[in-house]
Amino acid sequence: MGGFLRFVFLLLVVVVALSTAANNNRGNRRRWTTTLSTTHGRVTGLRKRVVGVRVDVFYSIPFAKPPVGDLRFKAPEPADPWGSEPIDGTVKPNACWQTIDQAFDRFSGVEMWNPNTPRSEDCLYLNVWRPSPRRNSQPKPIMVWIFGGGFWAGSSVLDVYDGSQLAARRDVIVVTMNYRLGPLGFMYLQNNAEVPGNAGLFDQLLALQWVKENAAYLGGSPDDITIFGESAGAASVGFHMLSPLSRDLFNNAIMESSAPTSYWAVLDTEKTVERVARLAANVSCPVTLGDQLLPCLRAVDPEVLTNQQWILVDKWFDVPIGPIVDGLFLPAHPADMLKDGNIKKTNVIIGVDKNEGIYWDIYGFMNDFPMEKNGNLSRVQFRSIMQVLSDNDREFKRQLIELYNRELRGPMRRMAIVDAASGDSLFKCSVVDFARDYTAVGGNVYLFSFEENFSSDPWPDWMGVPHGFEIEVIFGLPLEEGSGNTSQEKALTRMMMAMWTKFARTGSPASRRVTWPKYTAENNEYVVIDKNGVRTEEGLRKEACELWATRNLGGHSS
Repeated sequence: MGGFLRFVFLLLVVVVALSTAANNNRGNRRRWTTTLSTTHGRVTGLRKRVVGVRVDVFYSIPFAKPPVGDLRFKAPEPADPWGSEPIDGTVKPNACWQTIDQAFDRFSGVEMWNPNTPRSEDCLYLNVWRPSPRRNSQPKPIMVWIFGGGFWAGSSVLDVYDGSQLAARRDVIVVTMNYRLGPLGFMYLQNNAEVPGNAGLFDQLLALQWVKENAAYLGGSPDDITIFGESAGAASVGFHMLSPLSRDLFNNAIMESSAPTSYWAVLDTEKTVERVARLAANVSCPVTLGDQLLPCLRAVDPEVLTNQQWILVDKWFDVPIGPIVDGLFLPAHPADMLKDGNIKKTNVIIGVDKNEGIYWDIYGFMNDFPMEKNGNLSRVQFRSIMQVLSDNDREFKRQLIELYNRELRGPMRRMAIVDAASGDSLFKCSVVDFARDYTAVGGNVYLFSFEENFSSDPWPDWMGVPHGFEIEVIFGLPLEEGSGNTSQEKALTRMMMAMWTKFARTGSPASRRVTWPKYTAENNEYVVIDKNGVRTEEGLRKEACELWATRNLGGHSS
C-alpha cells in the first residue's frame, strides 16, 4: 500500500510539474513577446525587464529590398509590405559584408567590433528598443544611432550598441540601422546611373525616412528625432545635416569622434574612379569590358569583392572606397557647403576621446606598438613614425615635434606625441574646425572631450581613452548586471546618459546639475568629462590644430 501511495504521489507531482511548465510557457509567450505595427506590416518582438522597466525589442525590421542581384550597388529600394502576418523580429539581422578583423589573435578589444551575426548582402534592416507603451503615455524622443567603422566595417546589433539601458533608464526610443559597406556600399562607376556611388549613405537616408514615417507607431514623435553616431557614423550624421535629401528628417545631431569635414570621410572622385578600376581588374572585371563591366562586378562573390578592397590602401590610415561628392546626396564638398552655410541649422553635440590616435597607431605601426608592451618608443621608431604622420615633409615633422614636445612630458613622451599627432590629424582638429565653422553660420554647438578610462576597457592602461570608448558609456553598458565597473564609473555613466538624452529632449545637455556652455569662436569653451564629473575648459587642441590647418586636412583641396 505504501508503495502504491508513493507511486500516486509521484504521478501527481509529475502532472502538476507538467501543467505548471505549460502554464509558464503560455505565460512567457504572453509576457515576453509583443507586436509592433508599422506602415509595412506587423513585427513580433521581445519584451523583457531592464532595471524593473518593461522594454520592447524588435530586431530585423526590413526598410529596403535586399540589395542583391541587379540591385547590387544601386541606391536602395523601399521594402515591400509583407501582408497581414507579422514577421519575426526576435532574431538579430545579418551584418553587411565586411572583412573580419583578425588582429591580436581574437582579443576581446578587437572582437567587440566584429559582427556578431552572419554576413550577407541581405542586410538592410533596422532595430528598435523602446519602453513598453502605456495607456495615454506621451510620445517619447527617438534617438537613431549610425555606427562607425571607416565605412568598411560595423553592425547595428553589436553588444556595445544595445539600446536596452537607454530605453529603460532614460525613457527614450533607440533605433539602430545597417547600411552597406566597402565596395558593396560605395562602388562608383562614372556615367552609370545604376552605380552612382554613396549607396551606403542612401541606405541610411531610407532608414531615416522609415523612422520618421513610423515614429508614431514606435511611440515617438516625427518632430522629436535625434541622430547620433561615432567616427564614420559621426561623419554620416554630418552628411545628413548637409544633404538636402535628409536634413529635414531629424531635429538634433550628435557627432562623436569625427565630422563630415574629416579628410578621410570624403574621397576624391577621380581617385575613386582610379581605385574602382584597380579593384575591378583585380577581380577579373577590367574596365575594358565596357557594358559588361557592371554584370561582371555583380557576379563577383561578395566576400571576394569585400576582401580585395584592401589592395587600394596606399597610406597608413586610408578608407579604401567610401563617400564621394555625387552631386545628389552631397551636392558639393562638405567643407564648401559648411562655409557657405548650406547645412541644417540646429543643435549639435560634437566631441572627442582623449587618446583618439592610439587605437589606429597600433594598427598602422603594429611592429612598433605591440600590445603587450608599455607603448614606449625608441628614438628611431619615433622619428620613423613621425615621418609618416608628417607625410614625409621634414620641415613639417620638425614643427610637429617641436610643438608636441612643449605640450607633453613624462617617460612615455614619444608615444604620447605619436598619439596626439595622429589623433589631432585624424579626428580632433576636424571636430574643432567643424565646431568653429558651424557656429559661424548659425548653429548651436556643445563641444566635449571624454577623458575617463574605465576598468572594463580590455585594452592596456597605457593606451588611455582610445577612439570609440565613450560609446559603451552612452549606451549604459557599465550599468548592466555583472559589468564589474566601479560605483564611480557607474555614476559617470548615468551622468553621460542623462546629458545625451536631455539633449535629445531639449536641444541642450546642460541641467541644474551640469554646466555645459555653448561653444563660440570667442569663448572656445568645451567640457571635459571624466571621473570628477564635468568641468569647463577653453581652447581644445587650439595650437596643434592651427598647425595642422596649414595642411588643409579638412578643407576642399581641389
